[in-house]
Amino acid sequence: MQVFFIVGAQKSGTTWLQKSLNSIDGIHCLGEGHFIDKLLMPMAQTRHEYNQFMGVVQQRVYEGKGFYGPVPDQEFLRLMQSWMLKIMMRNAKAPQDSILALGDKTPANSFHIPTLKQLFPRSRFIHLLRDGRDVAVSAFRHRERIHKETANPQASSLDLNVEAPQLLAKWAGSTRAVQKAETMGIPVHTVRYEAMLENGVASLRGCVDHLLPDTRISDEQLQAAVAANSFQSLSGGREPGDINANSNLRRGQAGGWRDELAGDVADRFNPEDRELLEQLGYTA
Repeated sequence: MQVFFIVGAQKSGTTWLQKSLNSIDGIHCLGEGHFIDKLLMPMAQTRHEYNQFMGVVQQRVYEGKGFYGPVPDQEFLRLMQSWMLKIMMRNAKAPQDSILALGDKTPANSFHIPTLKQLFPRSRFIHLLRDGRDVAVSAFRHRERIHKETANPQASSLDLNVEAPQLLAKWAGSTRAVQKAETMGIPVHTVRYEAMLENGVASLRGCVDHLLPDTRISDEQLQAAVAANSFQSLSGGREPGDINANSNLRRGQAGGWRDELAGDVADRFNPEDRELLEQLGYTA
């Protein structure tokens, strides 16, 4: 069973990729488990405090000859690995021998690839990359929608053109974290959001071949997964570009930032973030 993780900035389309892979027989990708940020990191802090406390007990009560020692690294990592697998398996709701690949797509995992690789040495990673300007717009509209749904008084004061540079910086931070993991020798397969729109079958084929190079999954299966998870199917019949501001699937297009960002916003982007856009081929 191949364990894998989808990484990428929030609003890059990671949910779309997760659902598409989850539609393929034998591949189970369950959504956002938040294993590192909400389980491992708090547990690591608890372990640290426990070890410190037990060290004090050793010295003050037993003069350095107490029974209990600190919890070692490998024991902690094995515990977290086992816990994560149990959660993933429980939610897969499938016999273990029927699962070819078991995945999670928490966007925050972009910053935790080395830790995940330490936990699961055989794990594989898929990075969904999208134009950072589209990501910034999508992230802003997502937050705007939530504020309106919750009747948050801040909703009326939100300004996309003011916040776009900061939102682009978040995309850049996530993207650089993935690049850093690659420089550490961790293989990452990158698929672009724009390529998925243009040729979903070819994009899924690249992901499947990265995960399961020795397993043949037919083009018919991939075509069915693409059709089941197209924007039209998931949005209830809307065509790409038919905007619904009240939906999590708002637009379904590449390059929509051109209609929504003011012309001078790019001048306020961090120069390093603008350089990253150009390095990745996302030019005006």
